[in-house]
Formats: sequence, structure tokens, C-alpha cells
Amino acid sequence: MLDKNALSQLQGLKNQIEAEKEYAEGVVKATRHRFGFVVLDDNREIFLAPDEMQRVLPGDRVSIIVKPVAAKDKKAKAQTAAELEKLISTSVDCFVGEVMQKGKAFFIAPDIPELANFTRWLFIPPNARSGAKHGDLVQCQLQRHPFKDGKPSVKVLQNLGNTSTPGIENEYCALRAGISRYLAKPAVASLDEALKTIPETAITRTDFRDLPLVSIDAPSTLDIDDAICAEPEGDGFKLSVAIADPTALTGHSAAMTTTVAERGTSHYFHGAAIPMLPDSVSKPAALVPEEDRPAIVCQLTIAASGETTEASVSLGTVRSKAKLSYHEVDAVINGDSDHRFLGEISHLNTCFQALRSWREQNELVIEHKTDFRWILDDEKQISSIEPVDKRISQILVEECMVAANKAIAGQLKAADKPGPFVTHAGIRRDKSDEAKEFLARYLPDMTETDFTTTDGFRALINGLNAASDERPLRAMINRLMSRASFSVKPAPHMGMAVELYTNGTSPLRKALDYCVHLQLKALLGDSSVTPAPATVFDAINQASAKNRQAVNSAQNWLTCNYLNKCAASGENAFEGSIVHINTSGFTVRLDKNGLEGVVDLRSHNDKFSFDKWEMSLSSKSARYALGQHVTVEYLPAEKPRGAQAAFTIVAAPSTATPADPESTAEIAR
Repeated sequence: MLDKNALSQLQGLKNQIEAEKEYAEGVVKATRHRFGFVVLDDNREIFLAPDEMQRVLPGDRVSIIVKPVAAKDKKAKAQTAAELEKLISTSVDCFVGEVMQKGKAFFIAPDIPELANFTRWLFIPPNARSGAKHGDLVQCQLQRHPFKDGKPSVKVLQNLGNTSTPGIENEYCALRAGISRYLAKPAVASLDEALKTIPETAITRTDFRDLPLVSIDAPSTLDIDDAICAEPEGDGFKLSVAIADPTALTGHSAAMTTTVAERGTSHYFHGAAIPMLPDSVSKPAALVPEEDRPAIVCQLTIAASGETTEASVSLGTVRSKAKLSYHEVDAVINGDSDHRFLGEISHLNTCFQALRSWREQNELVIEHKTDFRWILDDEKQISSIEPVDKRISQILVEECMVAANKAIAGQLKAADKPGPFVTHAGIRRDKSDEAKEFLARYLPDMTETDFTTTDGFRALINGLNAASDERPLRAMINRLMSRASFSVKPAPHMGMAVELYTNGTSPLRKALDYCVHLQLKALLGDSSVTPAPATVFDAINQASAKNRQAVNSAQNWLTCNYLNKCAASGENAFEGSIVHINTSGFTVRLDKNGLEGVVDLRSHNDKFSFDKWEMSLSSKSARYALGQHVTVEYLPAEKPRGAQAAFTIVAAPSTATPADPESTAEIAR
């Protein structure tokens, strides 16, 4: 038996050992092996042995004790190891994946983009399977975390079906990106409450119901955001753009603004759409024909030259006279139709031509190139692809929206209101020296151009477009460009060569436009609304990123399905052009159908070096450059899940040919 002195010494030793332990917090990172790491807040990576890794999921935040690595784990080449102490939080909640059966047990193979190295199957209890079978794609939720005993379990929330289920590509990719088809119950409740308590405001609306407004859109469009008309005035026109006013229904609802921001945009997939706003708002707000609707109305005086000489924005009541299809309007413009709205369409076309001509001479206009339309079959798969040119009626509407958006931005600035504005900085500030070197190499006459101004940037782009160099200079400089962004302060949009711009013409489909409406209505004296706080713009950016991820993934999946079908029928080689290139390979756009895929040169027998000035990859035996025409062979994908189609090079000519110039920024309605 130990005496009191010995016990005291033992306790002191125990306390000393405890005091010398290093406690830390970090985030679990998976590897392609059974072990992992905990990335501490000071960026150290602490080895996590396989037994410990069984108790956590990638992305978990945990507290650990840092200790010497065990002898059995010396092969990990780590000096310290993590002993798990506590689970602080987990990032894994709802996710998608494929159901796998092993014996009588069922598991989910999670498909979580943020956890690329996570290959562990998670158990689905029999009572949580919802009828899912082996090979089904499902959305599920973590039911039991493995921290206690290493035994996680999940429950199936939605069974989407197997890969032959029509439209599963869109559903799966939307859910994987965190996009739900329907609003959450709390958001619906908040919206219903806002709709019940539409505020009575003292604001006066101007009666614009006599204006000959028409909407021009696709026949299937229901959420009609805008209606337009152009009336002769002197030697020019009075252009009126009426914009749907959903905030007239939702009023002062901060919760609704947050909901819209988190939604971000309507999501348009091939063969499917997920609207931003529910029908309870979009239907009564849409500018349907022969119905009185509240609207924000931009009226612009357009000179014969196409210059906007005056602009006003006001709250009004409108009554659209008709919904016209792009096909109808094109037929009138081309002289192939004696339409009942022939006069209205003719005035719009003349006004549009003037607006377009002025912008081409004074600003920057996106060059529309041949696009491709996918024809889907009953299984919602691509049955054929046909080239299409953008309709003149579509460009007409876009031009009217650009004019209205510039006017709205001007009104916000004049009232000293904090946007939101859409800005584009042109050449990235940190790439300015590279841009000057680029010009010195290829356009020495433009080296003194000040591309930090809208006039200078416009001169730069026009100079690149007009250059006689065989290289695609306009496309080559894109890597030095910034992305468009939101700003509460007015700033130029270099990609359009305008001093001010915003997006306010699609409030039923885009969260930014909805927020612009809130600001405009507050400016116009409507006390029932409150401008959106700047904090919502982060939410809009995140939602927009989710939308791009989901739509691109679904498109890639359908592309692989179509190319798999082509390969099965013996068509596997395609002609195409290199439209993007980097250190690891390049992207090819196929000439025949516009589909895109990647060529990965990292596993090639040759070692390639990247030349940023030539935008090329070269080895001892081959050279590939931006704009070059190549012949590629498709590598069939066994399980497409949204990754780009993969190609391998068959042949390439010795000379490069220019690619079509890519625009610096997109202007979308």
C-alpha cells in the first residue's frame, strides 16, 4: 500500500503530465487512405490515425490532444498525432449519394463536393431506407454521428430514382449544390404573413395603363418581368420599360429579403426550372396581358442617334397589351408578318437599332456568336443538337433592358443611394504590369493606353479585336481580367465601358434586381419597404455560385450521356477548338455541336511547359495553343455525375487558328 507521500508524488506527476499536454482545435481533413489529418487554427496538420478517423467526418471541427505518433503509424511520416477529445461541430447534414448494398445491409456512398477524398460508406438502417434500392440516387441526412463509437447512420429523405429516371440529372445536381425546389416552411410562413399584411401606403402611382406596352418572351415564360414600348417623339423616341413590382406584395419584410437573397436567382436547367419566388408572389406580380399591375416604370428620351438624353423612374400602374413570342416579333421585323402589333413592333425595332448603333460607337457590346440548342426527348436526354443564331428580338429586348438599367443606376447615384451597383474593374490591379508587358509584345502602339479608364479600356478591347495577329489576342488577355461584382458605391463597369451600371429589370428572377427595387422604392418615397442591407450581397454571391455549380454539373452530365450514346454508335472522334488552356491541359469546344470537354495532359508521356504569353503548352513533340483546332477522342464515362467530359488528343495541325473572342462580362436579363 502506498503511503501519503507516495500518493502525493504520484498525483503531482499526473498533474505535470496533464499540464504538459497540448490541447488544440482544428478541422478534419480526409485523404484517399484510411488515415486523415486535423488542420489546426495555426495551419499545422496533425496526423489522425485510421482508428480515430473512423470516429469523425471530413469537415468536422474537433478538439484534440497533440501527442507523439504511435509506433504502428510511423509510416505516416508524421511526428505528432491527434487524440480526439471532443466533437465541436460537423459540416455534414443533408447530402446526396448512391445507395450501395452489401449482403443484406444498405449504405450510402456520399457525394459531397467539399469532401472530395471522402470514400467511406455510411449505414442506412432498414427503417430509414424509404424503399431505396441498390443503385438509386438519394438525398439523405446524417442521423447518427460516428464520434461516440465509429458507427454513423443516415436516413433517406428523398429517393430520386436510378440513373434512367427522366430529369434525375437536374434534380440530383440541384440538391448536391444545396438548392431546394421549394422554400423552407419558415420562409413560406413568413411570406404568407407578409402577403396577408400588405401595407397601405400614401405613395401615389402614376397611371401608365394607356401606354402600348407589350412583353416579348418565350411562349413558356410565366414570370413576366417586363413590358416595353417605343413611341415616336420628335426625330427620336420615348422608350418606356415597365418592370414588375413584387415588393408591392411583400412590402416591408426583412425576412423575405433574406429569403430572396439566399435563393439568389431562378435556376434554369435544360428541361426544368426552379423559380426564385413562389407562385403566390410571381403570379400576381407578373405583367400578364390585360391585367392592371403595379410596376416601376423607366421612361427614356432617345435621340435619333440612339443617345439617351433624359431619363426618369417612377412608380406606376400598367396594363400590358399583349405577350408576344420572339418568333412573332422576328417575323414582323423580317417583313414576314402583318401582325396586329406591327406598328408597335416597328417603333421598337427602329428605337433598338438606334440604341444599338450608339452603344457600338461609344461603349462595348457583347458579340453574339452561334449558339447551340439541345433538343430533349421524352427521357429528358439530348436527342439532337442544332446550331442557332440569337434572335434579333432577343437582342432588341436586351438593348432596352440595358438602357433601363443604366437609367436606374443613374437615379440611385443622383440620389446618393448605396446601390447596389454592378461593377467591373477591367484588368485586375495585380495584373497591370503583365497587361502592359502583353501590349508591349503584341500591340506596341497601345502601350501608353490608360486601361484604368472606361475610354482607355474600350480602346484596348477594340484594338485587340481589330489586331491582325494570328493569335487570338482578345481571348488571350482574359486571364488578366477581373470578375464583375456588386458594390454599394458607384464605380465603372469596364466590360461595358460605362461609368455606372446595375441590374434592376428582373426582380421576379434575380435577387440583386429585387434588392435594387427595394432601394428604388425607398428613393421614390414608399415607406412600406426598407432597402436591403449590404450583408445580403454575400448571400446572393453564394447563391449565384451554387446556381452555376448545379447548372454546369447537370449540363456536363447530360453532355457525357449524349457522348456515351455517340461512342456506343461508333462516333467517338470529333473536331474542335481549344477555348481555354492552363498548366494542366485545356478545354475543347466541339465544332459540330458546341459541347465542351477537357484534355488532361498531366498523365501524358511528354512533359509540357506552359507559356503564359503565348497561352500554349509545349513538349518536345507537340504544342497546343489557345484557338488551335484539334481532333479529339471522347473517353466514355462509366458514371457521369457532373464532371466535364474527358477527351484525349488524336491529332493537331501544326498551325494555330484564332478562337472567337470571349466577352469580359455577361449582361443577362
